[in-house]
Amino acid sequence: MNRRKKYGYWMLVGLLLFNSCRKQETLPPATFNLNLPAHFPPMPIPADNPITIEKVNLGRKLFFDPRLSLDNTVSCASCHKQAFAMSDDLQFSIGVDGQQTLRNSTPLFNLGYHPNYFRDGGSPTLELQVKGPIENPLEMNIALADLAIKLNRLDEYRLLTNKAFGTYEVTPYTITRSLATYMRILISGNSNYDQYLQGNEEALSSIEKQGLAIFEGKAKCASCHNGFNLTNFEFVNNGLYENYPDPGRQTITSNPMDNGKYRVASLRNVAITYPYMHDGSMATLTEVIEHYNMGGKNHPLKSELIEPLGLTEYEKTALLSFLLTLTDNEFAE
Repeated sequence: MNRRKKYGYWMLVGLLLFNSCRKQETLPPATFNLNLPAHFPPMPIPADNPITIEKVNLGRKLFFDPRLSLDNTVSCASCHKQAFAMSDDLQFSIGVDGQQTLRNSTPLFNLGYHPNYFRDGGSPTLELQVKGPIENPLEMNIALADLAIKLNRLDEYRLLTNKAFGTYEVTPYTITRSLATYMRILISGNSNYDQYLQGNEEALSSIEKQGLAIFEGKAKCASCHNGFNLTNFEFVNNGLYENYPDPGRQTITSNPMDNGKYRVASLRNVAITYPYMHDGSMATLTEVIEHYNMGGKNHPLKSELIEPLGLTEYEKTALLSFLLTLTDNEFAE
């Protein structure tokens, strides 16, 4: 082979290799199969943040990485532990420098169905919610822009970002979108109660079925804790205090009529998301049941649904038995 032909040959090989690599880099991200329980409705997914495998992988790594905090000690998973259905067993979680958060950590599951986020509804989207704990001085205490600079120094994050977004630059946009995507795939819907809803009569015992009847009837729990996610997502003053140190929803709306109101929590996995209430002030479900049975404290904005129930000891036991069936053990593994 003469020199000219040899040169042309290697030029052709190089061109083919370049095009091959370029095609690999520009392959569209792989669609993620969101495996929803059969009795769940379709989940609304933002058009500007579709779920892909690459974004899930990046979001998962970010979620469990303590380098997302200023001092590299606190990750999202520090306050949202899988064993507790992505909540915390502490009354107040511990952030940077050993500081305590102001409210009890919320469990993270079925988030794609939420109309808003945080206990006071302060964030309208999951993508915006992500910014809150990262920049909160009591939690992770780092500005998103500074976090992006920090992560840009790490090849592992640049490579994962390229796979997910087609760019090697880590930005606040790529951080928030990938974290939101990962949290959106945290689906819980396989408790004994779910199996009962899908036709397995043996999934609940006799006393658990009695507890369900009390839940839907005499105890009036289902007035607020209803639907497939066992919440109506409304903001309610449940008579926890006569005077609320934390004004709740009022913090967001500045409306005095929202004093002491918090979003109705989902009762899914309620047996393992202790302690209870927005401030973690109740350690057991027995305390919670007694609170509602007694009708709560006298507050002028207390919901009219919160009134003395007159449950017998057996009825309280049956109700507790039903609440224990709401645990999705597969999710909490």
